[in-house]
Amino acid sequence: MSVIASVAVPASEFPLGSLLEGDSEARVSVETTVPTSEEVIPYLWVPNGVISGVLDALQSITSLDSTEIVDEVDSYTLVRLEWRDSVNGLLASIRDASAVVTGAVGTADQWTFRLRFPSYEELSAFYATCVDRDISIELVQLHEAISPETTPRFGLTEAQRELVLAAYENGYFDVPRKTTLVELGDRLEVSDSAVSQRLRRGLASLIHSTIVIDGKPYDTEPPK
Repeated sequence: MSVIASVAVPASEFPLGSLLEGDSEARVSVETTVPTSEEVIPYLWVPNGVISGVLDALQSITSLDSTEIVDEVDSYTLVRLEWRDSVNGLLASIRDASAVVTGAVGTADQWTFRLRFPSYEELSAFYATCVDRDISIELVQLHEAISPETTPRFGLTEAQRELVLAAYENGYFDVPRKTTLVELGDRLEVSDSAVSQRLRRGLASLIHSTIVIDGKPYDTEPPK
């Protein structure tokens, strides 16, 4: 069974770690894609406020062959990265372990990755390789991937999943709302206070399982 791990490394030990030097507030994120090549990180979302400095920094990274701006969405710019074959360090360790980057966030101090490994054996080998290469890696979060038929999914209990789905289908999240907690409670035969608590806990579990990296919401990624 595949396993998903969130790991953190100091920015100084990652090729892209120099992109945000001197800017403690900015964050860049990796565009998640279906793997079609050996490139670990093919796309990067960069806030427009720091794009000029980031592009300059990218030019000085010797393991990059070229960079190209391919899109702009709201206040972000999408940059295509062409890597040389001679990558080393963390990128080489990810590639050697046949891991897939499903999400990543970079700051001036740290990069945090969500990685999918084919099995625990590959994860263990990846960690050992990082240690051998003197990469200061920290395991932040670990859990097994589950099939679409498996319940509970995304950390939700069956009751939470039923409620979140009912709230969505009946327009609770629409603007303006098309239903209320009381109406949802009547529909599911649950008190409105229980609905409120269950919905909050369900949404918290859903967010934690899908868009949280390193204990912080993955909130700098532009909308897709």
